[in-house]
Amino acid sequence: MRIAVLSLALAGLLATGAQALACDGSEIIFEDTFEDEAGGWSHKDTVEMKDGSFIFKLPADDMQSNLNVTYTVKNADICTEAVWPQGGDLPILGAGLLFWGEDNRTYYQFGILNNGRFWIARKQDGAWLGTIAANIDTPAINTSPGASNTLRVNAQGDTLAFYINGTKVRELRGQAPRDGWRFGISGDNFDKQKEATVLFTNMKVTD
Repeated sequence: MRIAVLSLALAGLLATGAQALACDGSEIIFEDTFEDEAGGWSHKDTVEMKDGSFIFKLPADDMQSNLNVTYTVKNADICTEAVWPQGGDLPILGAGLLFWGEDNRTYYQFGILNNGRFWIARKQDGAWLGTIAANIDTPAINTSPGASNTLRVNAQGDTLAFYINGTKVRELRGQAPRDGWRFGISGDNFDKQKEATVLFTNMKVTD
């Protein structure tokens, strides 16, 4: 699924940060505030990590994903905070949380759009196999330019629960990877002519 150079309102982001990482697990497996490039993410020309932000730099009509390379989990509560760009004339943008990932071609994606909709989809060997939830409207998404949204997936065995800003929007049963899986984030730009960005300000994984 698919993000105009942005100016960051850092004070506003910090104000929402405590609420953002509301993962319930008692043990912290992973935490990254993107102050540097040491968090185990793939380095690409389309990715920048600095000053507390993970930024996807997206060409027109493009989607980028990034699974963490250094951590593998079996049961995990995953949270991340995504921020829409500033500006009054934004294209349709998407921000996603990746789970049950095996590599950058095989994973599940829980994403939100800045038009107030969310989706859940599965990618296998580089091809989208199907959409479990397709562009579902929800008032839980903050759609204003510059607004932040907390995405959360609680994966326990074969059972999943999906949250947006603390509101549960879906539950799902499926087949988790047998030998553990990786987590990550993604950005989508649906504008067919202009480049765009989407950014994340933190990520936390607990058990």
